[in-house]
Amino acid sequence: MTAIFLSLLAAGLYGVGDFWGGLASRRTNILRILPTILFTGSLTIFALIPFLGASFTPDSIRAGVIAGVFGTAGFVLVYSALAIGPMGVASAIIAVLAAGIPYGLDLIRGTHLSALGVIGSILAFVSILLVCRSTEEATHPVTRKLIVLSVIAGFAVAGFFLGLALAPQDSGLAPITVTRGIQLTMVIIFWATRRKKFTGDKPDHKMGVGSGIADALAAAAFIFATHSGSLAVVAIVTNLYPAITLLFAHFVIHEKLERHQIVGMIGACASVGLLTLA
Repeated sequence: MTAIFLSLLAAGLYGVGDFWGGLASRRTNILRILPTILFTGSLTIFALIPFLGASFTPDSIRAGVIAGVFGTAGFVLVYSALAIGPMGVASAIIAVLAAGIPYGLDLIRGTHLSALGVIGSILAFVSILLVCRSTEEATHPVTRKLIVLSVIAGFAVAGFFLGLALAPQDSGLAPITVTRGIQLTMVIIFWATRRKKFTGDKPDHKMGVGSGIADALAAAAFIFATHSGSLAVVAIVTNLYPAITLLFAHFVIHEKLERHQIVGMIGACASVGLLTLA
């Protein structure tokens, strides 16, 4: 039950963070706003360490490095995809891969799910796909570039989740602290060497700050969720976040919300219920 709750918390925070980050990147080059997102996220993690702890062992540092490399690529690819197409579509493609890869690997490793767990998992994937379907009237249409970016981003995010899940249970926030340090360093170096080539309007740093805080809190919730339950279930529930992104996109920037997407969100809620009972 604790793992489900923390996974839901991570899903909600990731959904909010992706919405703000994606919206900010529609107004300027993603690499102009990413330093703000990562710096704010790093400060958030450091502020949480006195309360949640951090054990910097070789294993936890190794997990943080793996997550950091994949996470850096994931940040750029995710927000680039969110910037050029319907947020619900990009988020859903990314989420299916980010959930499916850890899910499959966890089952291969021997994790057993009950019949309810299997049904809930299938319903979750179907729900994400329903949320994914877009309308032809979308302000930002679905393009080949969007699909390619989203697929690559999905693999990168899966690597990020798997990296964090490798950390020992007593590592606390050490892995994500290392991850944020790597991400921030890599992005700042790249930004500093190529900043003159970036175009776009002035970055909306308020959205960047909101995205950074939400994303950091989500990562912390995910880490503790993986230490409380099956990675397969945690990955699925966490990656239901497109429903949150879609709701924000609908109410804030008026992206169209269709019947099948509403059905998908209802299905997502039902899948969480089944996974809780499994």
